[in-house]
Amino acid sequence: MPHTVYTSAIIQAPLATVWPLFRDFNGLAGWHPGIAQSRLEADGRHDAIGSVRYLTLKPSGFVREQLLMLDDPGTALRYSIIETDLPMRDYIAGVTLRPVTEGGATLVEWWADFRVEDGADLQAAATAVGQGVFAAGLAALNEKLRG
Repeated sequence: MPHTVYTSAIIQAPLATVWPLFRDFNGLAGWHPGIAQSRLEADGRHDAIGSVRYLTLKPSGFVREQLLMLDDPGTALRYSIIETDLPMRDYIAGVTLRPVTEGGATLVEWWADFRVEDGADLQAAATAVGQGVFAAGLAALNEKLRG
């Protein structure tokens, strides 16, 4: 059975400012502290379903991810890991953004379903995804947009 990790945060910027940063499938390195470099493979477009990005991780490691769904009216996207040196498999993740009624902020929900390889530590993997990827990325994005 897959394990689910879910994180949410309020980003102190309007949806119209936050959504372009997520929908740019190659833009993660511009604001996420755990990404050293991102590049699209095979002349992929940053907003094309099926595009594959190759992420070089800090301090080491890599992830190849494929964009599965991009929904501009729903401000949501889905992607999967197709190759990594991390002990995870069957990884599917998504992000949904919603405007906050008061104050012009944005609610970001980021989740992932995955399995760990035999012998791997599920709790360590869940913490790495939930804290090291999602929470760290959302905190850094909030700081970036606050200026």
